Amino acid sequence: MISLASILSALFLILGSILLGYGILTDGDPMYTKSLGMNLNVIWGSVVFCVGGLFGLGNWLSNQIPKKEKR
Repeated sequence: MISLASILSALFLILGSILLGYGILTDGDPMYTKSLGMNLNVIWGSVVFCVGGLFGLGNWLSNQIPKKEKR
């Protein structure tokens, strides 16, 4: 069965990569003058991508712990 952490990890990694890619492709665009020149797509894309990586890492680590047998 697929765990919730793996689904969330995949969703956050996909959304983060989309935001990050769009921010990189539109770097230097005049639309960023409204946000004080900061490329918020790159910033939030990186944050969301890292959260997805943490979910994936947590899921992987929880699968490494041996399960106790039920009696």
